[in-house]
Amino acid sequence: MIMKHFYLLSILVLAGCSSDLDINSGHPAVPVIWCAMNPYDSVQYVRVQKTFIINKKGDWANLNPDSLEYNSVEVFLFGKKGDSVIWTEQFTQTTTSRDTGFFPQGVYQVFNLDHPLPIKKGPPERYSWGIPNTDSLVLEVRIHDIGLTAKATAYVLRPDRLINYVSRYTLYLYGSKPTLFKLSNGGEAGGGNPNASFNQIEFRVHYKEYYPSGFSTQTVFWKTHEGFVDNEYYLYPIRFYNPLKMRLPKSDTILVRRLDSIDIAVLRPNKFFNHYWAVKDYWDGSDRPPFSNFENAYGMFFTYIRDEWTGMQLNWQALDSLCNGYFYREMKFRPW
Repeated sequence: MIMKHFYLLSILVLAGCSSDLDINSGHPAVPVIWCAMNPYDSVQYVRVQKTFIINKKGDWANLNPDSLEYNSVEVFLFGKKGDSVIWTEQFTQTTTSRDTGFFPQGVYQVFNLDHPLPIKKGPPERYSWGIPNTDSLVLEVRIHDIGLTAKATAYVLRPDRLINYVSRYTLYLYGSKPTLFKLSNGGEAGGGNPNASFNQIEFRVHYKEYYPSGFSTQTVFWKTHEGFVDNEYYLYPIRFYNPLKMRLPKSDTILVRRLDSIDIAVLRPNKFFNHYWAVKDYWDGSDRPPFSNFENAYGMFFTYIRDEWTGMQLNWQALDSLCNGYFYREMKFRPW
């Protein structure tokens, strides 16, 4: 789940490598470490590799894939309360496959934890699932190949609730009062509540398609970080119907569709990523070193929170618009 959620995960900070790295001198090894962590998820991943200047995709053809990885690496995560370390976790080395893109596809090395972090939370509150007992996380990567230890710190976000300010399980997309979604706080544990510069909202629409021979259950998914104002997202009709329409396949064999339910989630990263998001257009592609919070390495380690509403339904006016509206009836939804 972790590696999929953010658009931002596709902008691995290799683009800004400083010009003192010379690709012609035997691929000099520079550690790059990447970790986007939801402290309350059940699995965590860390990517550790070497990097060097690559000017175009074709340059990968002359690169030995083994030269991307180190042979002897240990990855630790320390949970802190104030200045005291209250727990320690060690990651396990494993492999996973990579989709096609600028970087070479295939199997590559990652480090993972396959269980929840030992973060304890206080009792749930009105706008929170409980205050965590851990203030910050220190990610420590020991690369024995080159005798280097890299560290980065990320503050633990409070697991705040995603609030629906209109109705508990109903989406109002009709009339002058659209549904409002908001993460109530999102501030770092023990900190304030500044407006975040990056939020992401995800939609999953579950429905059934009926054919002459039977039916099947389907899900449409999309996400966006656009449309937030002061950390609030108003779900207007155009923000729901149009993305749904774009993603539904057209087929003469589909007789009708029936809406089952809708899941909506909001994600918010911590202050470090918010700062990067605010300056990235000025930073990337410049002569500056990569935007990084690691000591002795390039890369990013940041935390984020995610909360969601599941099993939501459209109010009857919105459902009627979906089924019978002039611009949307071609999607073949029926209210029964």
